Amino acid sequence: MKLRLLLVWALLVPMLAQAAHKWVVLYADGVSYTNEAYIVTDSWSVLADEIERRWEKGYDIIDIEQGYTRWVGVFAKNTGFKSQAYVSRRVWADFRDAMKKKFAQGYKIIDLAHGDINYVGIFVKRKKGEKFSYFTADYYDELRTKVKKAWRKGYKINMIRYYEGRWIAFVQKDAKTPQTLDSARSWKTFQRILRARWKEGYFLTDLHFGFDQWVGTFSKTKAYKNQAYDLANKWKYLHSLINKRWKEGYQIVHVSEGW
Repeated sequence: MKLRLLLVWALLVPMLAQAAHKWVVLYADGVSYTNEAYIVTDSWSVLADEIERRWEKGYDIIDIEQGYTRWVGVFAKNTGFKSQAYVSRRVWADFRDAMKKKFAQGYKIIDLAHGDINYVGIFVKRKKGEKFSYFTADYYDELRTKVKKAWRKGYKINMIRYYEGRWIAFVQKDAKTPQTLDSARSWKTFQRILRARWKEGYFLTDLHFGFDQWVGTFSKTKAYKNQAYDLANKWKYLHSLINKRWKEGYQIVHVSEGW
């Protein structure tokens, strides 16, 4: 009897975990992107090969995410990017050093993901005069304190990530974009925050699940006219929803995943 219960539990736990897992696709109307496409694969190496192929066809990669054994890459044309590159390293210290080299070469990072024991960063050539920086924090409260300090210095948040016990915030000099940072332990609670921020004129410009909480950066940006999102526990359920959004004039701006 005990063995049977153990077998049932062993089968049930992965099913419950998958049901709790969430993919969130954020869209915006008003961005310049066109001809969007995406790939979903279980391997970073496959995605890396696809990035190279898409570059040859005139696409740029605008977003990556890894979660629940899947890598997602979003591609688009008319991004305004001059040049792109990516960096993949297994250890944060190695990635950090490689990232600094890219910074010295005139690049900035636009997305960061971690999976398959790899840190993967997507870089683009930064525009003349752009100033950016990044910082890390061990705890969320420490992160918030550093974010507020960055805001006072005239920086805005580009993205926040949490990997291997480390919060990482990438910021850019921009004192003209009002921002707020919010978090919630459940998607249901975060959803209420999102709707409230929309009513206040904010858009969700970055979303990440880290240390058992959803963390969102909201910005009063003129880059978006309207915003929407779709949610599913399996990526296959998102295909038709994404196609519908594209027909409505929306473009994917960010993909996130969490619990």
